[in-house]
Amino acid sequence: MITVKVNGEDKQLPTGTQLAQLIDILLQEAGQEPDPALLATAVNEVFIPRQQRAEYFLKENDEVFTFSPITGG
Repeated sequence: MITVKVNGEDKQLPTGTQLAQLIDILLQEAGQEPDPALLATAVNEVFIPRQQRAEYFLKENDEVFTFSPITGG
């Protein structure tokens, strides 16, 4: 198990958890549809695009921040 900070709160996750899996877990916990487009993500203050979430494996003490994406122009 590893501990990561998600929006300021510690969360225990299995070693080898991908960022994409964490987003699915967070959406389920919030009772929302599993639509990864609902959240934008940053890990350790670096934006991680949706397409790269499955490639990012979370590490001990990572800090994940989720927020609603801003659209428009």
